[in-house]
Order: sequence, then structure tokens, then C-alpha cells
Amino acid sequence: MNTAGFVVGSIVGGCTGTPLVIKATKSWYNNINLPAFTPPDSIFAPVWTSLYAMMGLSASKIYQSVGFALPLKVFAAHYVLNLLWAPLFFGLKRIRAAHCLNYGLLLTLSVSMKLFYSINKCASLLLLPYFAWLLFATRLNSKICEMNPTKNGYNNAMLEADLIKLQDAARKRVNL
Repeated sequence: MNTAGFVVGSIVGGCTGTPLVIKATKSWYNNINLPAFTPPDSIFAPVWTSLYAMMGLSASKIYQSVGFALPLKVFAAHYVLNLLWAPLFFGLKRIRAAHCLNYGLLLTLSVSMKLFYSINKCASLLLLPYFAWLLFATRLNSKICEMNPTKNGYNNAMLEADLIKLQDAARKRVNL
């Protein structure tokens, strides 16, 4: 696979969670308690597109190197975990499970960066902005968990989603 294939593939794969994110931001997400440092919704798409492009470019540089098998397998595992985050947080509204997943992402990205560095320093450095964003996202997710307590496995995200469903059902019953 060439560099463009890695970059485009990484971006396209990263977009798989977009429908869940859009649906959530139009319903429950903006109704839960969010920290003051939460970026505006308009920031996320360009940031993630850039990060996925750099991830693809980084993986491409490793693929073109001798000894790429193990580092790319570790990074592929990381990428799969990354793709699971949006469905977990936005789709299933499991904000605490998504927070735990963030630590798995940080761990697997750290290992990937170390392995990449031993083969191609530039490939590892291309992942630094993503690592920084992931640290920020982990802190953001942590604060969201803190501000939206869980009781018996039921959190504010689920409550807001259920309220919207009830409102929609009520509107249908009264023909609005």
C-alpha cells in the first residue's frame, strides 16, 4: 500500500464513528454537564482529520521500513481501540468505560511510538500531536465522568438520551 492509501484509509476509518457523534451532539451530549475547557463542536472534525492523516502517514513510514511487522501490529491494535471509543462514548453512552479505554489508548500509543522510534524517528514524532490530544481527551473524559455521576450504572448521558426519547414519544402522541 502506498502513502496515500495509508493516509486516506486512516481518515476514512476514523470517520466511522461520525454518525454517532453527530447524533449525540444533536441530542444528549450538549445536555450533560461539560467542563468549561470543552472545545466547541466545530473543532473536533478538523483536529481528528489532521490526527488521522498523521497517523496514516506515520504508519506508512513504518510499513516502508525493515522490521515493520510487530510495530504495525501494535499500532493496528491501537487503531482498533481508537475506533471503538466513539461507539462506546457516543453510541452506548458508557462515558466511564470510554474513559477506561482512554488509558488503553495511551498505553498502546506509547508502545507504538517507542517501537516506531526504533525504526523511524519521524514516524514516531508524527504521533506526538495525537498523543498530546489523547492526553487532553482523557482529561476531558475524566472531568465529564466527574461532572455526570453514575448511579447503579445509569449516568446523565443515558438520562438525557432517555428524556429525548420520551419527549419524542410524547410529541407523536399529541401529533406535534
